[in-house]
Amino acid sequence: METETYLIDSTTGKMGKLESKGVEKYNDDGYMISYTNYTTKDSTITLTVQDIDSNGYFRGFKTTKNDKPLSSMTVVIDSGRYKLATSYDSTGKEDVFYDEIVMNEYGQVLSATGHHPDSSLKMTFKNNFDSIYYVGGESKDSVGKLTYSSVVKLNDKRDPEQMDETSVAKDSTTKTNTTYAYNTWDDKGNWTQQTITENGKPKKIVTRVITYKQ
Repeated sequence: METETYLIDSTTGKMGKLESKGVEKYNDDGYMISYTNYTTKDSTITLTVQDIDSNGYFRGFKTTKNDKPLSSMTVVIDSGRYKLATSYDSTGKEDVFYDEIVMNEYGQVLSATGHHPDSSLKMTFKNNFDSIYYVGGESKDSVGKLTYSSVVKLNDKRDPEQMDETSVAKDSTTKTNTTYAYNTWDDKGNWTQQTITENGKPKKIVTRVITYKQ
């Protein structure tokens, strides 16, 4: 799946400068195995390669930026359940690990607890799904204070229609309302152009081309 994201010209209200290009690749079972993103602002190419086992379980990823290590993660799976996920920085140093991982019947992560390398509590998060579709979530810091929350409304095709987000910093709270309008579709019924509006102002147009395997 190839996507291109364009900024909307604030003067004309039409498609403006290209912001980024992305390419998602999937294996024969339909699991995403890599994602490449090119950003025009700084001419960087970010590549994430995912490790998916034969049963479809996510075992980790490695991300590079302009061919240099950026971040990575390894996941421990026990009896079909995610038990431990460890995140590493660009130098390969552990920066956070997650345990108490709860999954739904589709293998998606519902919640987990994040710790600093010294095992002290860093944060917790929860994800909400309607069947397999993400409909929001929240994150809390080490003392249980909400740092982020979102609620996603889906349309009748199960694509995101509206997202309301709240981000809480030390001295401020930011609320963002994002809506998604779909303008064109391919012959399989999947959208090929999307308009993103943020707090009432059109911000971006996303186009995508999906190549289907026979």
